[in-house]
Amino acid sequence: MKKIRDPLRQFLNGIAHDPRIRPTHIAVYMALYQHWIQNNFPMFLLVKSRELMPLAKVSSSATWHSAIRELDAYGYICYMPNFNKMSNSKVMLNSERVTTGLTPIS
Repeated sequence: MKKIRDPLRQFLNGIAHDPRIRPTHIAVYMALYQHWIQNNFPMFLLVKSRELMPLAKVSSSATWHSAIRELDAYGYICYMPNFNKMSNSKVMLNSERVTTGLTPIS
């Protein structure tokens, strides 16, 4: 039987001893995780910050973008921003990142 990777479990285990993580990071990750579930677990999430910010209880786009970029830099997600306001950015949760062999950008 194939082992199912649970990105939330991996995230929670990862942040347990990571002093860089703030409540905003957790809120943004949880919004992404909920979006992932609602969209039937795609490898890549198509996201617009304005749609997920209210779910994460983040009112500042600067705060949202700072948190999502840091989650990428710390290896919890793979974030591929799209600077065209009419298009979506892509996010891959860490379990998919581990499966596909993608590594954090240094």
